[in-house]
Amino acid sequence: MKHLTLAALALSLAATASADALRDPMRPPMPAGKAPAAHAPAPVLSAVLSVDGARTAIVNGRLVRAGSVVDGYSVEEVLTDGVRMRRAGVLQELRLPQPSTVIKRPAADGAQATGGAK
Repeated sequence: MKHLTLAALALSLAATASADALRDPMRPPMPAGKAPAAHAPAPVLSAVLSVDGARTAIVNGRLVRAGSVVDGYSVEEVLTDGVRMRRAGVLQELRLPQPSTVIKRPAADGAQATGGAK
């Protein structure tokens, strides 16, 4: 009985392994010699740093400067608020988001803000 169970388990594993090689009959045919293009995620700019006039940036979690290559993107220039990168001949600029909050000055007379409640 134990051998029969092991044989059945081995057959089911073999069937699963060969099923990975099967083609989906509903998928349209792929032109010969062309593999599906792997879509690389867009690079993410986290910060721009400037120390003694030398600028560096953090792109995809890595510290980069002009001339660096990160995930297939060549860093052309690190700007004051972004980076200019090139991949496959296409130039792309990433910019840091501008803050959307407005910081107001305190009242001139020194009165405390009440937030509308009295």
